Amino acid sequence: MKRLWQWPIDPLARTVRLMLGEKRCSAELILALPWAQPEVLADMAPGARAPVLIDTEAEEKVTAIGTHAICEYLETAHPTPRLLPFVANERAEARRLWRWSEDSFAEVNALLLTERVNQWVRRVRQPDSEALRKGVHALKSKMTFLNGLAEMRPYMAGRSLTLADLSVAAHLSACDYFGDVPWDLTPDLKDWYARIKSRPSFRPLLADKVEGTRPARHYADLDF
Repeated sequence: MKRLWQWPIDPLARTVRLMLGEKRCSAELILALPWAQPEVLADMAPGARAPVLIDTEAEEKVTAIGTHAICEYLETAHPTPRLLPFVANERAEARRLWRWSEDSFAEVNALLLTERVNQWVRRVRQPDSEALRKGVHALKSKMTFLNGLAEMRPYMAGRSLTLADLSVAAHLSACDYFGDVPWDLTPDLKDWYARIKSRPSFRPLLADKVEGTRPARHYADLDF
């Protein structure tokens, strides 16, 4: 059995969930709020935070902490379909953009996504308009770069779907839950996202509901 400690709107957890879906692996989802991490995670390893995957189906119990450890483990344990290409150069590019996605969107998450969560989910304070403005600006700059990739390539890293696509889609989908993604500014990126969004692995994400709020009207619409 696989167990995944996660929070539905966390882009890192969404990346793992998409990978599980692409690999056709089932997992029990255990809620782990970012602002109140379960004590059980600290018992697994010092400083451990969700997402965390425990796999008892392997010959020896595996505990993988963080997206990179989890996704690299899943790619090794379940090699079909490949989400890190066999060709070394393509694999390196997929890893580069996967890392870029997590590092680059960290700014967006710290500003825009955190503000939306505080405002609509946790309801801990009034909106910080300056944080929202900076977050939207940061998101647009990332989308401009990604739109350029989508113009040149069928997928983010090249010819086939990779972890780079899953990571970028996971981050965009978290912002799109709150209706903050200006899709009309990046038509090629929008077309790419529509293809990723239509994959069976994405369906559980489109069904997500977070207590205290509801997704934007177009969020689950495949023809948005």
